[in-house]
Amino acid sequence: MRFSLQDIKKQVYRRGGNLYVGLHFLRPGELRPEIERLIAYHEQLMGQPRRQFSQDEARACVGDYRLAHCLIAALSAWYHWQQRSWSEVFQRIGSESQSLLEMAGITSPIQLRLALYDYVNEHQQGFLDAQERAATLQKFSATYQLGASDLEYLLALDSDDEEVLTRDSPRPPSAQDVATLYNQWAFESALFNASNVRFIIDCNAFEHAQSGTDLPAGAAGQIGTGIGTVVKRLCYLARRLGVYYDLTYDPSSANTAPLLHLTLYGPQEMTGAPQQYGMRLARLCRLLLGYGSSPRQVATIAHERNKQKRSKTLTNAIVEAEATVHFLQRSYCFAMNQTLLSLLPPVEAAPDSNVEELPAYAQRGTADAPSIFDSNIEQSFTEAFIALQNSNAVEGWQLLREPEPLMLEHGIFIPDFALTREQKRIYVEILGFWTPSYRERKLQKLQQLRNRGDIVLAIPVEAREAFASIAQMFPIAWYAGQLSATELIKLLRNRYDDFADRLALIDSAAVRQRVQAEGFLPERLCYELLHAYRRSELPQAAERVSGQGIAFSAGIGLYKLDWMEQLRTSFVLLIENLAAPSLADVLREARARWSSLADCEDSTIEAILGLWPEVRVSRSSIFEATVEVVKDGEGQLYTINNEETTVSAPAKKSGREKRTIPKKRVVKEAAQGDLWN
Repeated sequence: MRFSLQDIKKQVYRRGGNLYVGLHFLRPGELRPEIERLIAYHEQLMGQPRRQFSQDEARACVGDYRLAHCLIAALSAWYHWQQRSWSEVFQRIGSESQSLLEMAGITSPIQLRLALYDYVNEHQQGFLDAQERAATLQKFSATYQLGASDLEYLLALDSDDEEVLTRDSPRPPSAQDVATLYNQWAFESALFNASNVRFIIDCNAFEHAQSGTDLPAGAAGQIGTGIGTVVKRLCYLARRLGVYYDLTYDPSSANTAPLLHLTLYGPQEMTGAPQQYGMRLARLCRLLLGYGSSPRQVATIAHERNKQKRSKTLTNAIVEAEATVHFLQRSYCFAMNQTLLSLLPPVEAAPDSNVEELPAYAQRGTADAPSIFDSNIEQSFTEAFIALQNSNAVEGWQLLREPEPLMLEHGIFIPDFALTREQKRIYVEILGFWTPSYRERKLQKLQQLRNRGDIVLAIPVEAREAFASIAQMFPIAWYAGQLSATELIKLLRNRYDDFADRLALIDSAAVRQRVQAEGFLPERLCYELLHAYRRSELPQAAERVSGQGIAFSAGIGLYKLDWMEQLRTSFVLLIENLAAPSLADVLREARARWSSLADCEDSTIEAILGLWPEVRVSRSSIFEATVEVVKDGEGQLYTINNEETTVSAPAKKSGREKRTIPKKRVVKEAAQGDLWN
C-alpha cells in the first residue's frame, strides 16, 4: 500500500521565479526510536485480528501524523493482513463440527450465512428480533455442535475486521530498512505525479559507468563508441520499460564533454493515470540514478563495495536531474541532487547484464513488464514482416529494430525500424496519434529531416489531417488499425526501385565461373547472385550470364547445357530401371543420386522433368502421380536441340525461337468425379 504525494511532508518555496517542492526524507538515524516503537507495535499484534489494531496508537508511536501514515504504509512491505482459512479455524474448534457442516454443504462463511438465513426464514418467518437472537443462534449452532461464540466468529470470518496480521519476512525489519523504503517510496510518489523528468548526462562518464554492461542482441555494434553507445543504451532502457522519451545533445568542445538532455515523459503528459505508467517511469529513474535495492536483500561485503563504487560513478554521470510534478492543480519543480541521492537505496545487487531487474517486492501490485515494443502496432508489424520474410516475400529487405540514432541540428531522432538491402538503408517511423504536444514534438523533428531521402512514415488514416503539413515531404504508408507489411514493401518498390543499379552490380564472369564449376545453381541461389529480389527480375538479370553453354529456366535456375544433357540421359535410365515409378520415388532417388539436387524443392525437380519431352508425369488423382519414358514411333528417344538457349522464361517465344523437335505428347488426364456429390 503506497502513499500519495499529498500524504508526504513537504516544503514549497520559490527560486528564480519558479515554484519548487522539497519532500521530507529521513536522514540516517532520524526517528530511529519512533520507528522501532512502531515496529514493536506491529510485532505485538502478530496473529491478532485487524479490529484490535488502532491507527491512533500506531500514530502515537511516531508522534507526527503525516510521517506515521507514510511509515505504516511502508511497513506493508513486511506486514500484511491475511484472512484465516476455514480449515485452520476448525483445527481449534474441532473436526466433528466441520464434518457436520460439510455434510450440509457448508464449507465457507458465505454458505454458513446463507444456511442461517434459511433457518430464520423457516423458524422465525424471516425476522429475528434482538430478544430472540441469542436463543435462535444457540439452537442453530447446536445443530452442528458449535458454540454460540464460535458461530459468531465463523459468520464474520471473511470480513476485514477478522483478518490477522502476518509478516512476510522471517525476521522483523530494522528501523533503517523502514526509513530507506520510506525515502524510496516518497521519491517515487513524486514521479507518479510528474509530467516529465529531465536528465543532463555526461556521455563520457555514463559510458564509463556502463562499460561493464551488455547491450541486448542487435543493440550493440550499430554506432560503436561515444555518444552513440550512450544513446542506444538509454533508448534500450526506455523502450524496455515502456517509457516515452526525447533526446537532444550539446556538442562537445575542447573543454567540455558532450552532454545529452534526456526527457522522460510522465503519466500527466501521456496518460494522466499515475499508477502503471508512473511505476515504469519510476523504475527507469531508479536505474538512471543508481538506486533500487531491496531492503531485505543480503549481499556479500565484496559485492557491496563494488555496488557502491558503481553507484558513485553513475551518479557522477548525471550532471542534473529535475522533474515537473503536479498536485493541487499547480506544477512544481522537484530537484534531485547529491544530498537526495545519498538518502536513497544503493544499486541493487544484480549482474551487470541484468541491471534492469527489480526486486520482487518492488513489483508487487504492478502490471506485467511491458514489451520492448513501443506499441502493439510495432509488434504486429514486426511479426507480419518476419512471416513474409520466412516465405521469401520481402524482396530482399532486412528488418532492423532500434537502428542507430540520427543526429539532427537541434536534437536526436530515433527511428522505429531500419530496412536494409545491400547498400540501401531506409528508416521507418510509425507515428501514433497521441496528445497534441506529442504531435508537435514529432513534427518539429520531422521538419529537420525533410531533405533526407531515406525516411518512410507510417501514419494512421485518422491522423491524416494532423500530419498534413508533412504529407508532401515524405513517402507515407497510411494504415487503419494495423500497419500492413505488404503495403509497406509495395511502397518501397515504387519509391526505391533500383533494379537498374543492381543489374550493374552483377559480376557476370564470377557467376559463369561458378555455374561452370557446379553445373547447376537452383533458382533460390540465383536471386542473391544476380541481385534480383522478384521473380519478374530474374529473367532480365539472367540474360547477363546466359550464353557460352549456360542457360536459365524459370523455376529451375542457371545450368550448363552439357550438365543438363548428362542429367537427362541419367534420368531416363533411372526411370526405365524403376519401371513406371511414382513421382515421390523419382524425387527421392534423384536427391540421393545427385548431390546438386539434394537441397532442391519438389517443384524444381518437376520443372527439370518438364524440359524433356520424353519424360511424362501422369496423374491419376490429385494425390497419385507416376513418371514414365515416352518414345517416338520408331522406338527412339526424342532428341533435343543442341543449339544454345539463352533464357527460358514463361513469356511466349517467337516463331524463329521454336524448337524443331516434335511436340511433347499431351496426355489426357483421367477424369475424376465430384468427390463431394
